[in-house]
Amino acid sequence: MQDRPHHPTDDSENPSSSPSSSRSRLSRRAFLRGAALAGASGAVGGGWFRGGRTPDSDPPPSDMRYRTLGRTDLRVSEIGVGGYPLRDGDLIRYALDHGINYVDTSHCYRGGRSEEAIGEGMRGIRDQIVLATKWCPYHIGRPARKQVFIDMLDASLKRLRTDHVDVLFNHQVGRNSDGQGLPRLQNPEMYEAWETVKQAGKARFLGASGHDADLMQIMHWAVDSGRIDVILCRYSFLDYPEQQKLIDKCHEKGVGFIAMKTLAGARGADLDAFRDSYTNFKQAALKWVLSNAKVSNLVISMSNRRQVDEYAAASGSPMAASDYELLDRYASHFSDQVCRYCGACEEACPDDVRIADILRFSMYEKEYRQHGRGSQAYASLIVSERAAHCAHCNGLCESVCGYDLPVRTLLIDAHRRLATGYPRDPGPDARAG
Repeated sequence: MQDRPHHPTDDSENPSSSPSSSRSRLSRRAFLRGAALAGASGAVGGGWFRGGRTPDSDPPPSDMRYRTLGRTDLRVSEIGVGGYPLRDGDLIRYALDHGINYVDTSHCYRGGRSEEAIGEGMRGIRDQIVLATKWCPYHIGRPARKQVFIDMLDASLKRLRTDHVDVLFNHQVGRNSDGQGLPRLQNPEMYEAWETVKQAGKARFLGASGHDADLMQIMHWAVDSGRIDVILCRYSFLDYPEQQKLIDKCHEKGVGFIAMKTLAGARGADLDAFRDSYTNFKQAALKWVLSNAKVSNLVISMSNRRQVDEYAAASGSPMAASDYELLDRYASHFSDQVCRYCGACEEACPDDVRIADILRFSMYEKEYRQHGRGSQAYASLIVSERAAHCAHCNGLCESVCGYDLPVRTLLIDAHRRLATGYPRDPGPDARAG
C-alpha cells in the first residue's frame, strides 16, 4: 500500500482526465494524510504564513491565524466570510471579533442584497476588512463592455458603502457558466476597465474565480498571464490531487490561492452517522485545506454566529488522528456521491445535459439549504439542458464517470427538487461549503 497519494503523470491542465486506477486503490487514510503532507513544504512559523499586513490596521486579538495573499500586501485571516447568504450586517462585526478579516461577496449575490448587508456591517470598521467583490456582466444579461464593467463596480461600491475593494474578481469564469470560458479572461475591454478602476483607486488587485469542467485550463492561463493576482476555486480533501499542480504554480508565481467548496459537497448533515460529529467533520475538512501552507485562505458561506464560531475554530489547529478518521468516514459514505465537475460525463451525454452545473445547483438547494439559489439557477437553463429526460436515458454518463457516481439517479433527484420552483431567498439556516 502506498503511503502518499498518487500524483497523475498526465498534465493536470486537462480537465477531462479521470482518476487513475492506482489512485482508486489507495486507502483513504493514506490518501488524506499524504495529501496534507504534499502541501506542507514551504511553510513558515510552524506551517503558517506570517508577514504582510491587514489593509490599514491590525485585527483584534483572537486565535485566528493569518497568511499573506500571494504577491499582494494583504494579510488575510485563514478563514474568510463567504457573503452569499449573509443578511445581518452585524455578522461582519462578530466575525471580525473572531479574527476573520476577509469578506467575499459579488455584485450579483441575491440581487445586490449581500453587498448591502456587508456595507452596513462594515460601518466604522472598513479599514480592518480585506474586501472582495466580483463583476459579472453575463449574470445580469449585460454585454462584457468596458463601461458595463465600470458601472457594475460603481454600483457595488455604492452598496458596500466604500470607495474601493481590495480584490475584484471576474466571477465564475467557465464554459458552462458563461458560454465562453477562457475568452472571458482574454477580453481586452475587461482589462481596459480594470486599468481605469485601478488608477482611480477603486480596486487594488484583480482576480478570477470558477468551478466548471474547464477550471484547470482557465486558472493555469490566469496564473501564467501575469495579469491575475488572486484566484478563487474549489479545493477539498476529495478534489486532491488534481488541484495541487495549480496551487504549486500559484505559490511559485506569487498568485494568491483562495479555496472554496471546501466541505466536499457538504453531505451528511442529516444522517445518523454524522448527527453528533458533523460540526467536527466540517472543522476537519477546513483544517485539511489549511494544512496546505501554499493555500492563502478559504472562504465559506456564513449566515449566523454559530457558523462563525464553528468555522473560525478550525484556524491554527493541526490535523489530529480523529480528524483523519472523520474525513475517512465521510469519504467512505460519500466519495461516490460528490461530483468533482470534471466534465467527462457531459461529453458522453447524447442530450447535452448540463450535468455538473445541475448537481452543483442541487448541492446549493439540498446540502447548503440556500433555498431558491439552485432552483433559480436551474430555471435559467434552456429546457434541453435540464435533466427532465434523464429518467428515460440509458445512463451513458455513469459508464464514463471516474468516481463511480450514480450520475443518472443524482440528476433525476436534482430535477425533482429544482424544477419545483424557488419559493424564497437563502434563509438564516443556510449551510455552506
